[in-house]
Amino acid sequence: MRRSLLCVGALLLAVAGTAVAQVDTTRRQPPPTAGAAPAGGPADTTHHDTTGRDTTKDTTEYRLPVLPGTLPAGPLPLGMRYVFPPDSLVLSNIYTLSDLLNHIPGVYVARGGWYGQAEIPIYGSHGPLELELYLDGAPYVPLGRDSLWLDPARIPLGHLERIEVVVWPSTLQVYLQSLRQSSTKSSSMVQITTGYASIAQYHGVFATRWPSGIGLSLSADYHAINATGDNTTAFNQADIWAKFEYVPSAHGGFAYQILTSSWTRDSAAAVSYWKQTRQDRMFRAFVAGREDGLGPRADLTILTSEVNGDPLVPSRSVTQLGFTVSETWSRASLGVTYRHLDTARPSWYEVRGAWMPLRFLSMTADARHQTFSGDRKADVAHAAVGLRLPFGFSARAEAAVFKGIEAPVVATDTVTQDAADFRVAARWDVQPLSLEVARVRLDPFQPVGFSAGIKPVAALGHYPKSDYLEGSISLRPFKSLALSAWYFDPVIGGGDFQPPYHARLSAAFHSKFWRVYKSGALDLRIETAMESWSSWNLGGRDSNGVTLPLLGESFTELNVQLRILGVTAYWITRNYNLAHQGYVAGLDYPRQAQLYGIQWIFQN
Repeated sequence: MRRSLLCVGALLLAVAGTAVAQVDTTRRQPPPTAGAAPAGGPADTTHHDTTGRDTTKDTTEYRLPVLPGTLPAGPLPLGMRYVFPPDSLVLSNIYTLSDLLNHIPGVYVARGGWYGQAEIPIYGSHGPLELELYLDGAPYVPLGRDSLWLDPARIPLGHLERIEVVVWPSTLQVYLQSLRQSSTKSSSMVQITTGYASIAQYHGVFATRWPSGIGLSLSADYHAINATGDNTTAFNQADIWAKFEYVPSAHGGFAYQILTSSWTRDSAAAVSYWKQTRQDRMFRAFVAGREDGLGPRADLTILTSEVNGDPLVPSRSVTQLGFTVSETWSRASLGVTYRHLDTARPSWYEVRGAWMPLRFLSMTADARHQTFSGDRKADVAHAAVGLRLPFGFSARAEAAVFKGIEAPVVATDTVTQDAADFRVAARWDVQPLSLEVARVRLDPFQPVGFSAGIKPVAALGHYPKSDYLEGSISLRPFKSLALSAWYFDPVIGGGDFQPPYHARLSAAFHSKFWRVYKSGALDLRIETAMESWSSWNLGGRDSNGVTLPLLGESFTELNVQLRILGVTAYWITRNYNLAHQGYVAGLDYPRQAQLYGIQWIFQN
């Protein structure tokens, strides 16, 4: 596998292009006039020799249509959607998807240790139902040894162009959008990272499109760490992604992509040996009535996911089918979806809509009915209303309702649970300040088990009826200085991994706004952040049913990124304040763990 990755890396290095992260989704150039080249090609302005042959190579760059985005259609009330564009995955502390989710107020990431260990986000009270993850619009379901809880840290990010998170009172809906190359000028990127415990990452991307609408995109990653200890063990992961697409116009097209991720984690006192390979093969096709993104559209998705290579569990494969018919207007959207996931989840019916009847009023809702094997089912619904008020004030109300069984792949899960969760938020946006305060109320719920990657914790306890105080603030006293923080506190009730006085604070200096530098020539970002919480007696339960404590702690980190034209150098230090307690009882976290590296974006 390593030799194959080196070959792929050599191929990526051999091709130069523009920045992959800067994806342009503008429409195709206007149709050519008489005497111009065929549609999709440039007008012929080159000199012809006496033989009538064109001897000058055409290097004109064109922007071509791409597959429509799979992110949720709006409009959504202000404050519900968190957007992470490409730069936020480079000029930040984000190294895994769990790092990204840690920026959402109220998310506690139960980290099993340093890189390579499980990083399980805890949010709300619904256990594995708290995280809904969609890869290019299709549900990304857990498979293999842990078929209930997703570990976002094991999901590759190198082939993504954008991530969006829609936040409901008890659920995070995470949408991953893969790279969509629109330019006919090829693009490529290479990234190398090293650091603590000989950590190493090699990452390369290449993408190109032809005027005909055919496109090819490739991405390869290799991660490794040689650490040995009680819970931070040797680990390696290899991710390869390839996509072929044909989108001749904005009225229709298709794409086929393959994502293969193989990883091996060594064992230790608190860590189990784990080896597996997961492959996701997806076919997407669409037909649209208009070129501007509005109007009717039909989308078809076929996704086959399989896991093998784990000596402890048999190989497993599931093929899901998804079909969506939607209509988008300038101030509203409506979509109907049918999915078939597998024999345990034979049908999924969903209706999703959003509407802005007035400039100051926005509404969104979705409802889902799922049937499972054994005559079991689940019904899920979300709704939100947002109101914009004078002087930058706004308010919104959200509701999430669940009724059904929690674990469809567990045949013995036949207990129906009911929960109605709510959030009411008030917000104030006025330059240079953004402030939000919310109250969250969650119904009682009993999660199923816990992630197999966190060995000391076997299950989560029953969540009682709870009220939470939630707040976030961002302040930019100067254009080059950004201060932000979020706060989450279970004022009534509370459950496992929901400690009181949980907060994250950040201060970032960004030279992007200095006028003395030519735009884009130099970009310096320095950020220091701290996550802190108080001691809490609910940190999960062990295999004997004994409740584990969650000791109060503060973790600080420092991130430095310097970009000069197409080159970005970065240095990240975790736990530089030498905190001795971990995120999970019995699992330590390294002191002053560092990683640093450089990323090249090549220009033709």
